[in-house]
Amino acid sequence: MRLAFAPTGLGRKRFQRAAALWLTGSFVPAFLSGTARAQDYPVEVPESVVEQTDAEGIRIGTMKVLPRVNFDLRYDTNIYNQRSKIDDGVAVVRPSVSLQSDFSRHALHFDAAAEGRRYLDTSAENSNQWSLSAGGRLDFADRFVLDGDFGVARRIERRGTFGDQFFTDRPVSYNEYGGGLRLSRGGGIIEWQIGVSSRKLDYNDARQNGLPVDQSFRDVRRDAVTFRVDYRRSDTFGLFVRATGNRLAYDIGTGRNSKGFSVVGGVSYRITDLVTAEAALGYVKQDTRDPARPDIGAMDYHVSVKWTPTARTRFELKGERTVERSPLMLGSAVLQSTLVGNASIALGSRTLVGIEAGFLRNEYEGFDRRESRVFGEATVTRTISTRIAAFVGVSARRQRGSGINPREYDGAAVRVGARIAI
Repeated sequence: MRLAFAPTGLGRKRFQRAAALWLTGSFVPAFLSGTARAQDYPVEVPESVVEQTDAEGIRIGTMKVLPRVNFDLRYDTNIYNQRSKIDDGVAVVRPSVSLQSDFSRHALHFDAAAEGRRYLDTSAENSNQWSLSAGGRLDFADRFVLDGDFGVARRIERRGTFGDQFFTDRPVSYNEYGGGLRLSRGGGIIEWQIGVSSRKLDYNDARQNGLPVDQSFRDVRRDAVTFRVDYRRSDTFGLFVRATGNRLAYDIGTGRNSKGFSVVGGVSYRITDLVTAEAALGYVKQDTRDPARPDIGAMDYHVSVKWTPTARTRFELKGERTVERSPLMLGSAVLQSTLVGNASIALGSRTLVGIEAGFLRNEYEGFDRRESRVFGEATVTRTISTRIAAFVGVSARRQRGSGINPREYDGAAVRVGARIAI
């Protein structure tokens, strides 16, 4: 669960101004899926919302329509995530709708979502994101399941992320197309799954100091195949191996193209129905087509822990390594390492407290740069009715680096908002 945050110091007058900016701003309605299941193609708004509540939806035959909208007013101390801080307030709206099947077997879903941001003083940072996706599940034969998801999206590179490199006048935007299929067989001593996916990113031209900046050198397609096999020694203990192969193919500068693999092996352990854990170690390798460019070779890891000590408390820990696209012509890939933990605590029947803390590290292939970020978030969500909830939260972040021109910054944010689910 990623948590949310709101400004305590904006005051009523500034909040009203933010709302007016939103209502009069140009918002192109669009949508993003939050239920994509192919691991290599998450079609979703790149910012999680506060803890979801179960919605009844609107039933149409064997299908259910689930509309939802989140709205918050936020104050951020460093909107550009740079050393020289510029603060601002922002109104954020995230509408979504999902059409889900309610079959006895098999499943279908169609998802649409969007995010629009309107800043009080820095209108150049205003942005719209959207996505459409569709997917389903086919149950057949003896414990065989086929899953598929396909989608299209328009995204931006968030300020301060590895994709935001050029200090452009507006956030860099791109279009994303992709999908994936996964075949699995479960329920026995030996379980397995195999998946394939493809993801294409097409970048739009940006502007810097009013001048156009061609971003087509960033256009890239990522193809991947993943295989995992689990051996269940007992109801509580198992062993597994996961192997992933991938290819990064750039439209321009094909010497940066690369192929690679990741292999990890480890244990899965269900201590009780309330505690499950997975841990694995292995190796990740990415070879670049141009022999003059360095390759990636490093230890790989995977960890996932879920603990529900009481009916009102839940803890999770997740960590992994991935090979990401390069935002610069100098390199071919970025090795990204993450470790994130979160907790959800229910206070009474209407109040939920959420806490998240994490670590992220980017290592750039092709030149000497490393960036490490720590972040923390907390929210309190109060259920007003079965369909409406209000929330307030606070977050902080800090990034430091080494090597050639690393991005370093600190920032904090607070926000208040509401969620309506039908």
